Amino acid sequence: MLIDIANDNSVFIDRSVKNVYPTICEAVLRVALVIFVFLRILRASIIPIITIPVSLIGTFALMALAGFTINTLTLLALVLAIGLVVDDAIVMLENIFRHIEEGMDPFSAGIKGAREIGFAIITMTATLVAV
Repeated sequence: MLIDIANDNSVFIDRSVKNVYPTICEAVLRVALVIFVFLRILRASIIPIITIPVSLIGTFALMALAGFTINTLTLLALVLAIGLVVDDAIVMLENIFRHIEEGMDPFSAGIKGAREIGFAIITMTATLVAV
């Protein structure tokens, strides 16, 4: 009896997993750079650097609770979810920053900015998740 490997998906999966880490790092750095270039505030640039790892930790915790494994489909979903988190963070940050430029204190601007577009961000995210 002779057994041959007809198809080896481990090479593709290994490369996919290894490409996720640089993609995440690249996304974090590009977002921080874009925010810094347009808003010119270092503190605002740090927000996505913090939100992305926190959302990743939460995602992996929920995946573990649900019993999901890490495979190419979940990694693709993870990269897309990072894009959603970053996009939503940028939209919220720009709205809050607009209120700060109009003269509000940062805390009040944060509350008002979140109330103004919070529902829109949730709706946008839910629509993209559904698609």
